[in-house]
Formats: sequence, C-alpha cells, structure tokens
Amino acid sequence: MEITAQFRKDLDFENIVRFEHHITETWKSIVRQPYNRREELIVLADHVANISAKHEGGDPVIDQTREHPSDILDYFRDKEEIVESCDWEAVTQNFMDKFEALNHTAQALTENGLSFIAAQNLHHFS
Repeated sequence: MEITAQFRKDLDFENIVRFEHHITETWKSIVRQPYNRREELIVLADHVANISAKHEGGDPVIDQTREHPSDILDYFRDKEEIVESCDWEAVTQNFMDKFEALNHTAQALTENGLSFIAAQNLHHFS
C-alpha cells in the first residue's frame, strides 16, 4: 500500500483515489478470514492519505464466540428469509459487532494521535 500510495501521490490522485482497506472481515464464506488488520492501519495512517477503513465483520475474538458468526452470504439474503429462518437476531448481533469493531478502530486511531472522518449514510439498517 505504501508503494502504491507514492504512485498515487506522484500522479496527484491522493484526493480522488481512496484506498479501501478492509480492517475486519466476516467470519465465514470469503477469502482468508477472519482477520483484524487494525494494527496495520495504525502503522499506515500516519503517512498514507485517504484510506477507507472497511469493517465487514466484528473483531474475530468476538465473532468466533457467536452461535451464528458473521457470514458474507448473509449480505445477499432477503430480509423476509432471514426473519422466517429465525436468524434475524443473530444477523442483527453480527451487525452490531461490526459497529463495535469500527469503534475499536476509531479509538485506536485517536489514541495514536491520528485523525479521521467518519463516513455518514453508508448503510441503512431496518
């Protein structure tokens, strides 16, 4: 990411090309997971501009304890099917775990003297 950031800076793209860095990932059904790259973000954020810190799942230490760990395939299920299968509460808990992970990242950035702008209106949850 650091090497690519230099190219981006040299081309004057820092303000228009954002790195989408996945900090946490869902527990199941996608690439290598789970992972938590929060420490990597802290190391990069002081000198690599315009990083989007994506949180797709909760912190793995929490997610692994859930009866229904986060699953990327849940993103593609209809709400009605989730409710009918009695998974609504579990999926809601996964969603809240993701926000808790996001708060942990915000706290770590702040504790390390790094600033950030929280994105607004990215997800609608009802």
